[in-house]
This record gives sequence, structure tokens and C-alpha cells, in this order.
Amino acid sequence: MAFKISSLAKTGIMVFITLVLFIWGLNYLKGINFFTPENEYYVIYEKVDGLENSADVLINGFKVGQVRDIYFQENRSGNLIVIFAIDKGFQLPRNTEAKIFSSDLMGTKAIDLLLTDSVDIYTTGDTIPGSIEGGLKEQVSVQMLPLKNKAEDLMLEIEKAIIAIRNVF
Repeated sequence: MAFKISSLAKTGIMVFITLVLFIWGLNYLKGINFFTPENEYYVIYEKVDGLENSADVLINGFKVGQVRDIYFQENRSGNLIVIFAIDKGFQLPRNTEAKIFSSDLMGTKAIDLLLTDSVDIYTTGDTIPGSIEGGLKEQVSVQMLPLKNKAEDLMLEIEKAIIAIRNVF
């Protein structure tokens, strides 16, 4: 007794396999791999300064995960919750800080995990403290502030000198 598969069933199986491969490939391109176990953690920020889904999560410059989702906190505070996932084999010690920083000159944002020496570890689903590194514009402003103050003082001195010269003549 031979088992025959109709051409309609063959077509259905091919469409199903194609859809599964398409969904898997699309998620793989997004950085989501179903076969690699990951731990998810949460961070609450007041602002994310351009951090986006699928941004890198780094430890000492090495990519260990990526941002999965960003959404507003439900209590209408305006705070943002960032969910990121890292490889399951890596455990985060307590008091680890998730700092948003510019990963390149173009302003692409990423999260840098600043590890501590704590023996206790976070479990998946825990909320980790977060901070934001100042952007390039803010860093330049901080370094230029003393120069700006000196230039203003110089302008005042020149103005006083001009007034004194005007009074002489």
C-alpha cells in the first residue's frame, strides 16, 4: 500500500515551510535568534537620547546582547522602560549600571553595562539602574564654558578701556 501525497498537500507543505523560514530569517536579521537562550532585563530612563530597538548592549566594548523594546511607563510619569536581552551564559552582578552612550561619531546610541564586584546576581526580569552619558554637544559645551567666560571678561575689559579712552579725548 503506497501512500500518495496530492499536489495540493505538497503545495501546502511548501508554503508552510516557506513561511516558517521567512519568519525565522526576518527575526534573525533583527538579531533575535530562537535557538540562543537569553535573559531579559529592564531599565528605567527619564530620556533615551535616540536609543533604538536592536541597539547593541556592550560590556567592555564586547557585544553581549541588544535592546528588545522601548516604551513609556504606564504611570504617566514620562519615564521610558527599556528592555534588553543578553546571552543566558552571562550573569549580571547586583548594582550593575546600564549607561546609554554614543557608540560612534554619528551619535548612534548603545548601552554599556558597568559591572560591579558584587557576589549577588540579577535574575531575569529584574530592573537595573540606568544613567545617560552626556552627548558630544554637551561635552564640548562643558569644555568651552571656561573659554566663553574668559572671552566675556575680555570684552568687559575692552569696553572699560574704550570708555576711558573716550573720556580722555
